[in-house]
Amino acid sequence: MGDGYLSFYEGGYSSLRPDFSGTYGNFLGYRMHGGTLSSTTSIQSANQVSEVLSRIREGVKNVELSPINMQIFDSIPKQQFKEIYAIMKLTGVKPSVHAPIEDPAGFGQRGYEGEQARKEVERKFISVLERAKEISPDESLPVVFHSTGGVPGPTYVPGDEKKGEPRFKEVEQVVVNRETGQLVPLKEERKFYPFGREEEIYVPLSPNKKLDEQGVVLSTEDQIKMINLIEWDNKLREIILLQKEIEEAKNLAANNPDGQDFYLDRALTFAKDANLVFNSIFDKAYEYGNQKQREELYKLAKRWQEEEKKLEEKYKRNGEGVVVRKLIESDLMNKRIAEMKNVIKDDYPQVFVPVEQFALEKSAQTFGNVAWEGYKRWRDNTPIVAIENLFPGMAFSRAEEVKKLVEESKKVFVENAKKQGMSESEAREKADKIIGVTWDVGHLNMMKKQGFTDKDVVEETKKIKDLVKHVHLTDNFGYGDSHLAPGMGNVPFKEHLKELEKSGQFDKMMKVIEAGALTNPNLGLKMSPFKATLNAFGPQLYSGGSYWNQVGETMGNYFGFPLAYTPERHFSMYGSSFASLPEELGGQIPGTQSRFSGTPND
Repeated sequence: MGDGYLSFYEGGYSSLRPDFSGTYGNFLGYRMHGGTLSSTTSIQSANQVSEVLSRIREGVKNVELSPINMQIFDSIPKQQFKEIYAIMKLTGVKPSVHAPIEDPAGFGQRGYEGEQARKEVERKFISVLERAKEISPDESLPVVFHSTGGVPGPTYVPGDEKKGEPRFKEVEQVVVNRETGQLVPLKEERKFYPFGREEEIYVPLSPNKKLDEQGVVLSTEDQIKMINLIEWDNKLREIILLQKEIEEAKNLAANNPDGQDFYLDRALTFAKDANLVFNSIFDKAYEYGNQKQREELYKLAKRWQEEEKKLEEKYKRNGEGVVVRKLIESDLMNKRIAEMKNVIKDDYPQVFVPVEQFALEKSAQTFGNVAWEGYKRWRDNTPIVAIENLFPGMAFSRAEEVKKLVEESKKVFVENAKKQGMSESEAREKADKIIGVTWDVGHLNMMKKQGFTDKDVVEETKKIKDLVKHVHLTDNFGYGDSHLAPGMGNVPFKEHLKELEKSGQFDKMMKVIEAGALTNPNLGLKMSPFKATLNAFGPQLYSGGSYWNQVGETMGNYFGFPLAYTPERHFSMYGSSFASLPEELGGQIPGTQSRFSGTPND
């Protein structure tokens, strides 16, 4: 062609160009058989029968039901699940289910909403398993649960390893007040405190941290220590003020014989209040202290109880009145406060903790209980509880944290099983089979917006691969959860999948195309995610024949020829081939849909 002209014709494939890429879904250099891929239904439609049929018509062999909104999920009549089971039985399609998004720890819009909220979510998740079993009554199937329903987690940036910083340096964190459920955001920041000497700073700094002319950098770890110190000091200040009131009342009683009874009664009132406050402080120190502190505090409590008994005997012998006894107790309280403070020292009770740490315990309880309830009902055919990683900025976005959540969930399952008489080894074996990970490579890819690289992203897959039972294949450019088809963004699929191969379980993992952006009517792309994904992974069309990525964009491809280029009316009038069959059976004649869609049964 002459200068100034541009050809849009890509040319046909050639056996000399096995890596030829079509327009959409650039060939990723990793070939995957199309029959191993799954495609999702719409998250916005309660008519899941229609959605399943649409996916089957595209040619997929596996379908994931994805009504992830609880209200939509609850709007799906039970008859639809029976219809879907019949369709899948007839077609040989395998199912999986994406559970509605609910927070497994019990967090809501107001923060942590308590144990009852967590139990309610647990019951909802068990209900999801029950409904999932309706489309797979004879076999196990994966059921995907988000690791969190929206709890914020730490934010990381690449650290300067030359300065000894970790590769993942935490710069933002969210902590939760374990008493109130309130969430408090923290971020690394530089502060300058107007003190004369470094050691006077009222902040428990991390080791080797120095104050200079520009102030001091407070990490999120430093700030968590600081707010727990302030919380502890505020509690102690309350009882110290009451002690001061008691001493003043006792002095007034001693110096005013005429008003002695009044001042002693006042001292007694303050002493009672101080006793209540002290018990509350001691309880919080025990509840939120570490294991060693709890052991020491327990010893103190036992010794103090023995002291109480001896005082009771002494007062009975000496005929001392109640007022004097209580005042003597108040004198002892200073000693007890000092003893309790000596146990606490500089490791203050952890009232404020990172929200991810707090959610770990609660969420593991939910997932472990859900998996155990499933096993009790369906034994080895129980659905797989597949816990999905979230994107950066949310809790459980990194492999290490998801791994902890899975392991803690398994511990809950094992403890439940042992209570019912199962051996620990057998319980562990069952837990390993039932509880695992849905690894969403698109969520993971969003680490790039903080400056991380493909190498960092793939390293996360390397850490988690042995726990993965289910994969979400979705593409983006690292800045948003775009839900494009593989090959349309910059997710390093080839490297991820090669790492997952090393797990030894790769063939058993369902690979789900999460590409809702292509079918979302608001975006107007109107493309087939399955077709684009076949272009990206380029499976062979026939044994020993050409590859999909070589012919996917040429005239006469599977999705466009011959039926799409032949007049529908011609076949409906004269017959030929299978085009006169209804749409759900691969033909082109509309109107004959599933029984549930409203067509009369004639």
